[in-house]
Amino acid sequence: MLYGKGGVALVGDRYHADDVAGIYFYDATENRIGWTAGAGVEWAFTPEWSVKLEYDYYGFGTRSLLFTDTTLGGGNVPVNISQTIQLVTLGVNFHARSGPDW
Repeated sequence: MLYGKGGVALVGDRYHADDVAGIYFYDATENRIGWTAGAGVEWAFTPEWSVKLEYDYYGFGTRSLLFTDTTLGGGNVPVNISQTIQLVTLGVNFHARSGPDW
């Protein structure tokens, strides 16, 4: 069976960055809404078992985020962050049957 899918994606991110000298530490968190699309193939090798291979793409765009200095109480540093996720999944599925075959 070949299939495709798409929809809304949500992600929660936590960022941490150090300066070159290791003196300043910057942190930021955010939640993003984006989109997802994917496709896959699934093969049933018995009535109860199947194997699948799936590819999913998640796009969250680019946003500007303020990183806060958490060590010395310094200022904020604006950073543009572009985020995409690509995921390949290989899985085995068990299909529970609710009753006898009619």
